[in-house]
Amino acid sequence: MKGFIKLHRRITEWEWYQDVNTKSVFIHVLLNACYDECRFMGSAVERGQYITSITRLSNDLNISHRQVRTALSRLKKTGEIDTQSNNKFTIITLSNYDSYQIDERKVKKQTTSKRQATDTQSTEISKKERKEEDKTNNIFYEKVKTEEIWISQVGMQYHTTKSKVIALLEKFKNHLDITQDYKRTTRDFKTHFVNWLKYNIDDAISGVGDYKWKWKGQAMKQGSIEEYQRDKEAFDKPGFDFQTLI
Repeated sequence: MKGFIKLHRRITEWEWYQDVNTKSVFIHVLLNACYDECRFMGSAVERGQYITSITRLSNDLNISHRQVRTALSRLKKTGEIDTQSNNKFTIITLSNYDSYQIDERKVKKQTTSKRQATDTQSTEISKKERKEEDKTNNIFYEKVKTEEIWISQVGMQYHTTKSKVIALLEKFKNHLDITQDYKRTTRDFKTHFVNWLKYNIDDAISGVGDYKWKWKGQAMKQGSIEEYQRDKEAFDKPGFDFQTLI
């Protein structure tokens, strides 16, 4: 295995940094994810994906199957990864892979012979890069909210209107800005949004209109947060198939 990953020191402020198992699984996936063109059992593997299994992760990291599942569940809940499993293996997709992996194909910038000139140039470039990075989330937000087909697909998935999806996109963008999580591509922005919405549905719908929910045998209900929380406490149990809609 060749190459290296880019891991910012800000990871020490990450909410799972003190959780040894979750941190180990995440970094292990980062180190093993496909960074170029990969194939597995005759199928193409996308950049930022890692094909493995619970048993293999357990063996590689010397932790139990239960600890692996708990770590993956936590990473999914906070939007770091998404997973797809079958009876043979699990595909783990890193939601923001390009932020961790340096593209080795980029040509390195030439340095000048004078140290003072080099330092000045590097400082100017660094300031410019930070300035552009600060704008990244807003650029992607403005672009994505005009993609009507994609907006409609998300709306149909969560039984809601386009306007609410756009409101949720803005809320997600604000969440990224607060956490200083700047996306590199439109795809990263959209993937992380869907994961964030999927695993943080209760927080996501707060402040974007009336709540909607249902459970097995019950037609869709709509009402205040107090009514939603009351029914959720009573019916969000095995057998009721309680669903939060938006």
